[in-house]
Amino acid sequence: MDAQRKDLWALVLAGGQGKRLEGFLRDAIGAGRPKQFCRIVGSRTMLRHTWDRAARLVGPDRIVTVITAGQEPYLEYEVRPGIPGTVLVQPENKETAPGLLLPLLWIARRSPAATVVVYPADHFIWEEDRFAAHVQAATTAARERPDRLAVLGVEADGPEVGYGWIAPGDPLAAGGGAELYAVRRFWEKPDRLTAARLFARGYFWNTLVLAGRLEAYFGLAAACIPQILGALRSAADSFGTPREAATMGAAYARIPPANFSQALLVRCPEHLMLLAARNVGWSDWGDPDRIVRTLRRFDRRPAWLPAYAMAQWHAPAAP
Repeated sequence: MDAQRKDLWALVLAGGQGKRLEGFLRDAIGAGRPKQFCRIVGSRTMLRHTWDRAARLVGPDRIVTVITAGQEPYLEYEVRPGIPGTVLVQPENKETAPGLLLPLLWIARRSPAATVVVYPADHFIWEEDRFAAHVQAATTAARERPDRLAVLGVEADGPEVGYGWIAPGDPLAAGGGAELYAVRRFWEKPDRLTAARLFARGYFWNTLVLAGRLEAYFGLAAACIPQILGALRSAADSFGTPREAATMGAAYARIPPANFSQALLVRCPEHLMLLAARNVGWSDWGDPDRIVRTLRRFDRRPAWLPAYAMAQWHAPAAP
């Protein structure tokens, strides 16, 4: 068990540019920075919330955060509480697949047998204790099935078109009362008619919270985006050397953008398993309406809510 704890890492994805929320955040809270670096509700930034979530699982020395060049000044807001672990700066934002693979390669050089949990830094979660228990169950499942990634799926509460959807397949044996399935199919941001059908069938929303052995992540990438993996793996030889910045810059310049869900999860569901994270209030804060709906659901009324949000607050709830 001690060896397993030593080989458990958390990876925080915080390199997004947040363009869809740019105007909303500027008007609502006067922030000119991406959402993960903002205090949208409460006294902590979304990044700090995510670090605290990861700290439930691992020690601070095994939390790795990836940001994008140009975002370093935003970390000044986090210095006084303390920045855990290691922050890696990718040369540019090429979507979630390179942003995830780069820190995985960094971890692999320090802990080749690692199990890694991925936390996006733009999530709102209400039942943190319950969610942490689901994450722990996912790490156990990932260790027992090292060839598959465990994807946490939450129960859908509507026909959301902005999320990925997961259709569970056959049940898989799991300890501790966890609800585990093979993945039959994955949809990324379906149209409205498809989303309504998926909701009616009781399928799950993809949280992009993942747990897996390094071999599972790299096996999935080798099957779906081998050129990107190869370029980043070659560049990883420069970690910690004077040529790191130039080598990484050249590697990023020649790889295309790739969304992890679209390029890997949709294409290779056989590499996945679904951990059903039930009874969790979860939202990906990717657009203003979703933020307001979440605040309304949990009766949170921050002082910054603009006039249009307050109007929506008092409007009748959608059926």
